Formats: sequence, structure tokens, C-alpha cells
Amino acid sequence: MLIKQKTHVGMCVATALVAFTPGAAGAVSLGLEGGSYGTPYNDRHAENWVLPYVGLEYKPFYIDGTEMGFTLVDDPVNTLKLKVWYLDVQYDASQGRTAALRRLNNRHSTMLAGASYLLTTPVGGFETTLGVDALNQSKGVTANFSWIVMKQWGGFTLVPIAGVDWNNGQQNRYYYGVSDDEASASGLSAWRPHSSAIPFVSLAANYNWQKNWNTWAEVTGRFYSSTITDSPMVNKDAIAELTVGFSYDF
Repeated sequence: MLIKQKTHVGMCVATALVAFTPGAAGAVSLGLEGGSYGTPYNDRHAENWVLPYVGLEYKPFYIDGTEMGFTLVDDPVNTLKLKVWYLDVQYDASQGRTAALRRLNNRHSTMLAGASYLLTTPVGGFETTLGVDALNQSKGVTANFSWIVMKQWGGFTLVPIAGVDWNNGQQNRYYYGVSDDEASASGLSAWRPHSSAIPFVSLAANYNWQKNWNTWAEVTGRFYSSTITDSPMVNKDAIAELTVGFSYDF
């Protein structure tokens, strides 16, 4: 099963709320979240998932769903974190639509380790995240660059987000490449992708509908470059993701 990290408490909502509200009280949050989304792979169905949500802030340590780490800097302008988080990409060969795709090797999800920096300005937050494969599945490197805006009306918060995800060639070769050995076994063409930039847009929302109760939702569209879409494993150039959840703050 693919699990969207955002994965998490609607991680973008939670990140934006904490980032734009310096000094937010530390607390424990428990809840449930789930989602549904397509993958770029030529597989048999969209992925659906449900996970418990756990949030904890015990400065400088924090947990936010499938992410945890340490907040090294946290002021009205700058937020710097060291963290690990779950990467939501995997390929289950048994779900391939053709016999050839089912002869490929599985691609496994992993944990990323790295850092993020958020600069808060009058026109929104500008966040940069850099991560490396901590479990040596791909031995790759990823980066994310995002512009985050937050608008609040009472208990309702709206968070538009736009940005780009970057993968180096090693990351893409593991998740979307077809090796010579796989090509020989499956009959598919070998494919060796290079680095890629994946633009995305997202709209997240959070509503405090009762004291200590929060609900959230997030919809995201991702748009893949040709080095990924030209892979024999892939048959989509864009996908949509939906995440919803709720939590109670203790």
C-alpha cells in the first residue's frame, strides 16, 4: 500500500499552522487520517489508505504523523528543522496491468532524513526541504521548494501551496527506471531516467469545529516530466491526491 506522507495530519496544513503561529502551545494530538490518490505507474488501481494520527510537540522534539524531528530555530521569520519522514512511493509488481510489468522488481518505500528551512514573509512562507534515502532503497536525494500562504477566518484556515519536488537521477532510476536485467526478463525497453522536477499545486484546509477538535482536508495535483513519463512503468503525466482527517488536542 502506498501511504501519503502528507501525509500525516495533512502535513501541509499542520506545517503552515505551526510555521505561521510562532510559539504555538505544545500539545499531544490523536486522530485518524486517510486518503486516496492515483500513482504514475501503470498499475491496476488507485491507492487508498487509513492511518492513526499522532502529533506531539515537546520542544525541540516533535512528531507530526509520519514525520518527526527537532526544531532548531523557531521565530516569527525563520524555522529550521532536522527531521526524518516517510516517503510515499513504491511499486508493487503484482499490481502491474500487463504481464511484462508484473515481471519487474518491486520498488520499496523508505524513510528520508534531512532538513527543512521556512522563511516567513508578508507574502507567504518559502520552504526548502532536502532529504536523503536513510534506508538505502534508492540511495537517492530529493528536494522540495514550496510557497505557502495561509488565510484564516475564525476557526477556518485555508492554505494554498505551490511548489516543485526535485529528484536526482539515482532516485528516479530506482523508482521509474528499467534495468537491462529487467528489460531482458520482461521484454520492456530499458530506461535510465535522469533528474526531474515535478511541479505541484495544493489546497489544504483546517477547521476547528469544536474546542480541541480539528478536521482537515487537502487536495494536490502533481505533474510529471518526460524523464518519468517516458518510463515503460508509467502511463500518466499527472495525478491527483486527496487527504482528510481529524484529531483531538489534549
